[in-house]
Amino acid sequence: MSLQKERNGVHMTAWIIYFRNAAIYNKNYIQFYVEEGKKLGIHVRLILVEELEFGIENSKWYIRVNEGNSPYPDFVINRAIYPLLSKQFEAMGIRVFNNSFVAEICNDKAKTYQYLAKTGIRMVDSFFYKNEQLPSVIKQKLHKEELPLVIKAVDGHGGSQVFLLEASNEKTIGTILEGMKSSDVVVQPLTGSRYQDLRVYVIGREVIAGVLRTAKEGFKSNFSLGGEVCLYQLTEDERNIVDRIVREFDFDLVGIDFIIGDQGELIFNEIEDVVGSRMLYQCSDINIVELYLRYIKSRMN
Repeated sequence: MSLQKERNGVHMTAWIIYFRNAAIYNKNYIQFYVEEGKKLGIHVRLILVEELEFGIENSKWYIRVNEGNSPYPDFVINRAIYPLLSKQFEAMGIRVFNNSFVAEICNDKAKTYQYLAKTGIRMVDSFFYKNEQLPSVIKQKLHKEELPLVIKAVDGHGGSQVFLLEASNEKTIGTILEGMKSSDVVVQPLTGSRYQDLRVYVIGREVIAGVLRTAKEGFKSNFSLGGEVCLYQLTEDERNIVDRIVREFDFDLVGIDFIIGDQGELIFNEIEDVVGSRMLYQCSDINIVELYLRYIKSRMN
């Protein structure tokens, strides 16, 4: 640590990584990281993926910001879904929160289901298909009348690229095929008539809070899509389910999502690596950014 850093009360530097469009949308949240970081002696600097160049040069890993010589940070908070970039930082000895393994598994729904099946936790039957298989899969499911179906892009985020197929409707099918773009897919039967789900915020191995989301209309309960939210107290059995998932990863900050079944049971849905916190601030006074930065600081000491 330099003497100048000590005098300024700055003990560590951090890069918080975003794609440009996401940084614009999350401007206030990023500023919150900057302000909370200052209180803890952490200088948080926004770095856009579009500003970075990285790869192999002279047989060594390198990362540059706008072709300059910016000093490397003490650690990185990666809010961009880009496991390759996380691996580059890690290869260079720079700690990334969340790590590249979490990013690689949890940003692919098929990989997440496949990886967690060994735990025996309850999850929806899930069928994995390559993108080019989707038209024939839809045709087959319609022929067998295996409806309604939820069709998800494996790399969708925040409720995007999630579609409901209820009947043979050319417009709906066209919307699904177009919406999937080039992504591979997960196909599932529609589960739970309550149209509720539970997000459990986890830092490290600690459950911070649960937030219950209820869809106002349709089957998607995401807060960003208009879902209603409230704090939820997990039972001991529900915490045990969360713990079985947590034991399989080295999490930093994630959201673990469950569908609420018709009997109120938890059915695992997905894990959000780049988890949003708007709804937690909406329904509680929990300062999760402060908690997260304190956790990071403890891990870096």
